[in-house]
Amino acid sequence: MNGKRIAILVAVVAIAVTAGILYGGWFHRDNALQGSGTVEARNIRVGSKIGGRIDKLLVREGDTVEAGQVLMTFDDKELLASLAQSRASAEKAKRGYRPEEIAEARAAAQQAKADSDMRKNGYRKEDIAAAQADVDRAAADETRTRLDFQRYEALAQKDLVSRQQRDTAEANWKVAIAQKENAQHKLDQLNRGYRPEEIASAEARYAQAQATLEKLQRGNRREDIDSAQAALAYDEARFRERQVVAPTAATVEVLDVRPGDLISPNTPVATLLERDQIYVRIYIPETEISGVRIGQKAQVSVDSVGRQVFDGVVEQINQQAEFLPRNVQTREERVHQVFGVKVRIDDASHRVLAGMAADVKLLGEK
Repeated sequence: MNGKRIAILVAVVAIAVTAGILYGGWFHRDNALQGSGTVEARNIRVGSKIGGRIDKLLVREGDTVEAGQVLMTFDDKELLASLAQSRASAEKAKRGYRPEEIAEARAAAQQAKADSDMRKNGYRKEDIAAAQADVDRAAADETRTRLDFQRYEALAQKDLVSRQQRDTAEANWKVAIAQKENAQHKLDQLNRGYRPEEIASAEARYAQAQATLEKLQRGNRREDIDSAQAALAYDEARFRERQVVAPTAATVEVLDVRPGDLISPNTPVATLLERDQIYVRIYIPETEISGVRIGQKAQVSVDSVGRQVFDGVVEQINQQAEFLPRNVQTREERVHQVFGVKVRIDDASHRVLAGMAADVKLLGEK
């Protein structure tokens, strides 16, 4: 009987010790809330929005970098050409058209106006008079060749001229008739003037040339200039993406690329750990979480730096509880329900590194 009591007592003590160890690994109370955890650093994944072929790597894994420091560069020949083109277009839009372009447009408008006026006014009297003279001359030739043919026709009937001479005279008469008709048609055309559709076409060409001249004289529209400036700003932004820079002071954790690698747009090429954003996460039981506040001061001791104590501050309290251990779901084990608390470490010396073990003591409410 005594042996059974002793066995039960040993089992109870073992359970109590085990529970104490599990509970103590996460939380202690010695006039202050305490906990242990592992130092973490906020990581940043950096890359280029446009990607391309890597030209140079300027850092290595483990290097410390400052904000704005260039980590790597991409081949920028195409970006540079596109930027130069958009810059020239923006400058052209801002300056407007050249004087010689305006002069050329003015000359084209004047020529189109002259052509339109000519068609509206019809042909000159001199042209009509010349055409009339051509008709008269053609009529005289037709009369002469007709009389010649009639004479040859009469002589041929008497066998006084050859048949060939008679045919030649007839041919000359017919040619004269055709020339007379052609001259008459030309005279009629000049008397009628230009067709309405020809006049309308000339007026349209003049209106178009005049509009082009006025456009060049006024210069580019405000929205065209703004559009050119926007295109330039876009290419400038793309040109800046030829480099990957550190957004803040950090340590290069991962850099798994090499010069010559072809990187797709928006692909992370390096992982950085922020040197000024190191923290440790501890877990506080639900029964004690009411005593923790955002901004609450803390003391953090780190074994790897000689148990030196660093200042800390509560930066985040999880809004949802979790179980410790995580698979406990019974009412009896809810004493182990905890809230994660993130404590940021103030380490100006940058000796505290991610992965180091740390103990945290919360110093009371804010």
